[in-house]
Amino acid sequence: MTWMNVLAGLGGIATSNQLVAGGVTARELTAAVRGGRLLRPRRGVYALPSAPPLAIAAVANGGRLSCVSAARSYGLWGGVDGRTHLRVPSHATRLPDGDCVRHWVDGDPHPECWRVSVPDCLRSAARCATEETAVAVLDTAVSAGLVTLTGVERIFSDQPPWMRAIASRARPGSDSGIESLVRQRLESRGHVVEQQIHVAGVGRVDMRIDGVLYLELDGFAYHSGREAFERDRARDTGLALAGGRRLRVSARQVLEEWEAVLGVVEGVLVVPEKRGVVALK
Repeated sequence: MTWMNVLAGLGGIATSNQLVAGGVTARELTAAVRGGRLLRPRRGVYALPSAPPLAIAAVANGGRLSCVSAARSYGLWGGVDGRTHLRVPSHATRLPDGDCVRHWVDGDPHPECWRVSVPDCLRSAARCATEETAVAVLDTAVSAGLVTLTGVERIFSDQPPWMRAIASRARPGSDSGIESLVRQRLESRGHVVEQQIHVAGVGRVDMRIDGVLYLELDGFAYHSGREAFERDRARDTGLALAGGRRLRVSARQVLEEWEAVLGVVEGVLVVPEKRGVVALK
């Protein structure tokens, strides 16, 4: 097995012990570094030049991506906190470079030296991030199939009551963190939110509120192309033919103009049904 195969199986970064255990010799590693085919961000750690820069920076600082930074590396919601979250050993004395948040909690053994395991990622998000963000991380982990609701309960079984309470709020159905935020915020106001509702002739709709209002959430690339524009309009037409009230909002509006979004949602819910699609501008 070549060092390329070993590194590819570990996310592009591995320790020298892992590489040697995979049959790679010290001479091969030295030659690869000298030839520019490998990086050595830290003594005893090697990385492919194509490895994620944030992951390389994490090991260079003697840590692993944790909390929302690890969540993003797994393709989960990471909130709006742009700082790098690192888990560092309890005996670490060197401070990470840049705008970092240090996590000193020891975690489960994990073969990837540049990020924590999924269970550690979820626990650290619940411990460090805002409650809303932590639930969104859990929701997207469940929807992505990285963990089940039973698995979430098991991961948090030995944690403090307040962390188990956060974990208990996880739900399937949020394909994005934005959908989770909307679900949480509407449910906190007493609304009944159903996610990933199937509508004949339309397919899945992001959510239905109080059984009458269909809500579609557009990502940051809202109407980025003609094809997406036409697809959105076809879905709106299908919902209109199904006779349902419908509302379309963007991720930016959820994050930056939530009070306005909430006002429209609750305003639509209290008035008699109107034909036509509503799109916030």
